[in-house]
Amino acid sequence: MEGKMKALVIHEPNRMSLEELEIPQIRDDEVLVKMEAVGICGTDIEIRHGQYPDYIAYPLIPGHENAGTIVEVGKNVLGFSVGERVAVEPHAGCGQCTNCKVGYYSYCLNYGKPGHRTLGFTVNGGFAEYMAAPARNLHRLPENLSFEEGAVAVSVGTAMFGVMEIGIEAGETVAVIGPGTIGLTSLMVAKAMGAGKVILIGTRESRLKVGEELGADLTVNLREGEDPVKVAMEITKNVGVDLVINTVPSPDSVSQGIKMLRRGGRFLMLGMSWEPTPIVFGEVSVKGITIKGTRGEARNALKYVLGLAEAGKLNLKRLVTHRYKLENVIQAFDNFENRVGDPIKVVINP
Repeated sequence: MEGKMKALVIHEPNRMSLEELEIPQIRDDEVLVKMEAVGICGTDIEIRHGQYPDYIAYPLIPGHENAGTIVEVGKNVLGFSVGERVAVEPHAGCGQCTNCKVGYYSYCLNYGKPGHRTLGFTVNGGFAEYMAAPARNLHRLPENLSFEEGAVAVSVGTAMFGVMEIGIEAGETVAVIGPGTIGLTSLMVAKAMGAGKVILIGTRESRLKVGEELGADLTVNLREGEDPVKVAMEITKNVGVDLVINTVPSPDSVSQGIKMLRRGGRFLMLGMSWEPTPIVFGEVSVKGITIKGTRGEARNALKYVLGLAEAGKLNLKRLVTHRYKLENVIQAFDNFENRVGDPIKVVINP
């Protein structure tokens, strides 16, 4: 397809604009997607300000939570056709290294090198009218899910991948630290995957109330002086919770999370921090704690998110609080960053 399109371009940290560009020409293994919904993520804000250190390719069209309609198919693409509705994973990897071959494409050993692709990070993403995407990144949208739900599902894939890696046994007690987007999605995934009780811990009452709507059995408001470790011990009769999912990259949250775990418990780190975080490894060793960090939505996690959402097990609609047209995308970024209107998930509808 030839012609012009509108797109958001970050030229360098702290300098971005909405521009008219050529519609991208697809490779033989790619499709061209007409963008219908793109979610703004906290990582997009870090990329805007040059705070994300992992191989960002400026100038860049950001956007890695994408859904749309296929309008063109590369000659080597199998199984997808023009007109299909799809959600698009950001991580394509290189497809050749050991990690990519076993499904850990978000940990690609060639990240940032020629041949590697991560939409919205190392190659152009979805804040545009059209986006070129590797066919292996596509997932068909179920008929009962909207494009917005498809974009949100990509975000939920981060929580799903983490939970798949750390594991949840039926009936286990889980503590989720942080009621932001990833925390709320982690809560939903934990419940959908069989958790018995989920404790949601945070500082914003409005978000904790949303957590209750989404299935939290108990909430802890740190601003009201509640002690999350004490609450966790009370609810588990001084045994400790089975799993902590931490979405807040702060030393206090890590320390509290480890203290509230039972012996042999598991700690999943979903919140990215680039600052050193002290951990008392004596406590980790004595309690036999497993610590795991994950990134992105590898191992086909988005497929399982869409399946659960199609079955009504995940309320993706509740996470969308604000919508903007593409021509207002910079205002959307500003409002999301400054928490205007207490946004959870802001979606751009190109």
